Amino acid sequence: MLQYQIRFSRYALRDYEKKLAIKEFENQFPSIKNKSLGDCGISFVADKPLDETKLKKLAFYSMFHYQNAEWRRADVLTDQTVLENYQKGEADLVDGIKPHNSRDIRYFTHSFHEYKGRFYPQLAKALMNYAGLKKGDTVLDPFCGSGTTLVESLLFGVNAVGVDINPIAYLLSKAKVESILLEEENLSQIEKTFGDLEKKPEWRKINLDQRGCGLDMEYLKSWFPENNLKKIIFIQQTIRALSDETSQLLVKVILSNMLREFSYQDPKQLRIRRRLDKPPHHLLETFKQTLFEKTENLKKFRMLNRFKPISKVDNYLGDVRTLMKSVGLKKNSIDAVITSPPYATALPYVDTDRLSLFAFGYTSRNRFKRLEESLIGNREITKTKRDALNERLEKKSGTPILPESIRRLLKKIHRLNKNANVGFRRKNTAALLYQYFLDMHQGIGQVSQVLKKNKLAFFVVGNNRTTAGGQPIDIPTSDFVALLAECNDFRLIEKIPMTVQKGYLIHTKNSINAESIMVLQRR
Repeated sequence: MLQYQIRFSRYALRDYEKKLAIKEFENQFPSIKNKSLGDCGISFVADKPLDETKLKKLAFYSMFHYQNAEWRRADVLTDQTVLENYQKGEADLVDGIKPHNSRDIRYFTHSFHEYKGRFYPQLAKALMNYAGLKKGDTVLDPFCGSGTTLVESLLFGVNAVGVDINPIAYLLSKAKVESILLEEENLSQIEKTFGDLEKKPEWRKINLDQRGCGLDMEYLKSWFPENNLKKIIFIQQTIRALSDETSQLLVKVILSNMLREFSYQDPKQLRIRRRLDKPPHHLLETFKQTLFEKTENLKKFRMLNRFKPISKVDNYLGDVRTLMKSVGLKKNSIDAVITSPPYATALPYVDTDRLSLFAFGYTSRNRFKRLEESLIGNREITKTKRDALNERLEKKSGTPILPESIRRLLKKIHRLNKNANVGFRRKNTAALLYQYFLDMHQGIGQVSQVLKKNKLAFFVVGNNRTTAGGQPIDIPTSDFVALLAECNDFRLIEKIPMTVQKGYLIHTKNSINAESIMVLQRR
């Protein structure tokens, strides 16, 4: 008989995190029936040693030990503890790593780029344990954003498929995953290529009026000081000298994360707002310092000899509404879904990425609006489309696509705003919400078809609110998503209310204040 003690993370777990911690242990070790729960962790007795690989993968735990009269295995660190703390010690001496009392949500490649509204990596890993995932299984994130689920899948040792319609999200997720696989020689080449970047005078000779570069230069000149824009173009030209595509992706993402800081955009604003002060000018120095920090971090990670990526992660620029066609996924091919869909009309999803979209040639002024309108949850709509959606919403005949409770609330919002003296954004609200739930209905239908029967899907969903005709109205988006899922062969297992994670949002004042994890099972 062996006496086990598994300690929770050193930082204080929120109530829902402790619940998930217990759930991830129970689902990975269903044979352990009797256990004692304390403030510091869980204790139990086992007939034989448990699978240490599984124990190390637990997300909300720092370490474990077990012993009997003759034998003892003491203070074995979990993978999560190593990932959050290896930069603070010697990378090749894992035993010297000590868990810290504060959580780190930007460890490893998660630190490469800010991304509004992303969920945090510990949560993604905990949900993988909740789902009981094992080697060879495949996770789908149909709204993969900056790739949190994908990075954690690779570190966890399961396959993953990530899909997003935003070109910058595709760039970020691909870079954050594939840079983990870079060899030391690739990382050294990056450092050699950019080693004396700040000393090179070539950037001064760049002609911003040159045509045929594929960039909307007039737009970029309106948002960057001339010298900063020349430096950005110069860095991109230097990136092309790298022979390895993944190395190029990594460097491009580091540059992308700096653009707001060195532009006329107010870094504190989600929407397009000009700053009152002058942008800093030390772009080349800051870029080089940040880049080298990331490459050295990747080198240090390679020295751990603990994480050997054995799984396959695929990124796609695609649309959840046409998932099987645009990505090529087959029915009943996915073992779990872990995702955080866009929130209904709550965030201007492409505005904070706007400078990167233009700087890398992914869009221009005449294409930007089309890209924005293509995103689920966007806040832009033409009057013609708005009127058509409102008419469809109010239509009494025909078979309704959405559940009646959703239609009832949207009709109320439409009628209150229709009969009040409100601006165009208020008048757009009902139609935009209607389009959002129609899109989510279609997307969840695609997800349902590719997920295997009886497997789990986790949707991290935020509720939001609006004002219609001067009346505040709460929109229970999480419950509505569950209703749409039930219309698409899912059943709701449980709803786990979360404390909103303001720490991982780039602009906290715009954050949703009520989030839930909707745990769904495919029928």
